Amino acid sequence: MNNVLTGELGASGSINNYKIVIIGDISVGKTSILSQFRYGSFDQAYLPTLGIDFFTKNFFYEDKTIRLILWDTAGQERFRSLIPSYLKNANCIVIVYDITNKDSFNSLNRWLKDAKQNAPEETIFVICGNKIDLKEKRVVTNEEIDNYIQKNNLIYVECSALSGEGIKELFNLIAKNLGESNFVKSEDNYIDYSSYIMDSQLKTDGLIDNNYSSDKNKDEEKNENRINNSKNNSEKRKISKKMNKKKKCC
Repeated sequence: MNNVLTGELGASGSINNYKIVIIGDISVGKTSILSQFRYGSFDQAYLPTLGIDFFTKNFFYEDKTIRLILWDTAGQERFRSLIPSYLKNANCIVIVYDITNKDSFNSLNRWLKDAKQNAPEETIFVICGNKIDLKEKRVVTNEEIDNYIQKNNLIYVECSALSGEGIKELFNLIAKNLGESNFVKSEDNYIDYSSYIMDSQLKTDGLIDNNYSSDKNKDEEKNENRINNSKNNSEKRKISKKMNKKKKCC
């Protein structure tokens, strides 16, 4: 089996690395799904993802250990332009929608179109229906999603980020399909993934902020500029007042 990247040797041999990108509308539960997969828990304090975040997790499937490099993306429209560049070299793209939100289901076409335009041809596409713990509030029928999956020849799974139901099945399904696929090894991917793995390990060890976001850094820089401009304007006003006082005195 050819994979995008082979990492360091482990007890059972080489560890194969796969890039997984999670996309979808805001508030469908992308971050919560990853949190449930990573920590086995649900965070009640909702904070929307700013820009892009990522981490790595070793995942034991059948008789092999694989490393998933998981990219969490923001659903807000203002961050949409950031996402295409992160779809490059993706081995699997998971598009999440909320079964209690029809708009998030109607957005699948747009997300799928953008993903296919920016990802490699061999990329695996998975549709994930989240929030099955709210079945009584379901607005997307089984018939609707079945027709959509068949029409677009996609993989489908439902889960609950709140209860954890279906989370393990989701990533088992991803691992199974990755194992059955052939990906072309690329030296460019090796360089990219090396830096990503290094940064992710620092985050895992708590050495850098886990809520990494390039957009966040830009916002901080803008705020600093605003503060500096405000200080400069304040100084200018003080000088102007002093000069006016001198004129009156004279």
